[in-house]
Amino acid sequence: MPVTDRRSLFVTIFGVIGTFWFSLHALEYVFARYDAIGAFFALPAPFGVESVFGLLPGWAEGTLTATIWLGLLGAFLLLLGERASVLVLTLTLFLALATLGWTVWAFVSEGIGMTGPVQLLPFVGAQTLLIFGLWLYARTAKRYGSI
Repeated sequence: MPVTDRRSLFVTIFGVIGTFWFSLHALEYVFARYDAIGAFFALPAPFGVESVFGLLPGWAEGTLTATIWLGLLGAFLLLLGERASVLVLTLTLFLALATLGWTVWAFVSEGIGMTGPVQLLPFVGAQTLLIFGLWLYARTAKRYGSI
């Protein structure tokens, strides 16, 4: 397998998309968790992750929190072209899959779907899908020497 000496444009593109995505969710998390900041600045209508955190059990809330912050770290490391992004995104993917598993179970068994302005299953599913895409790209880029 040939090793490239220059940085791939796609590493930058995937890194920017992932960093932007998880930055928005990290901002939502901060607004949901700290009432003083949430009262000072109002988020636009489609945002509302605080209703999601109120619904999840403690362990799923923890995995979703770790998914958001580790996803931000992994995407930022990918943007920097660090090989460690693969390890961070692997851990993030496992956490996201655990949260998605509970979400699917809650949707099927209890009918939990809409939580305020956020639909739980598409929200967690989109998180998991994006992390899977970032992880797959980072793993491939590491294998071929792009990062």
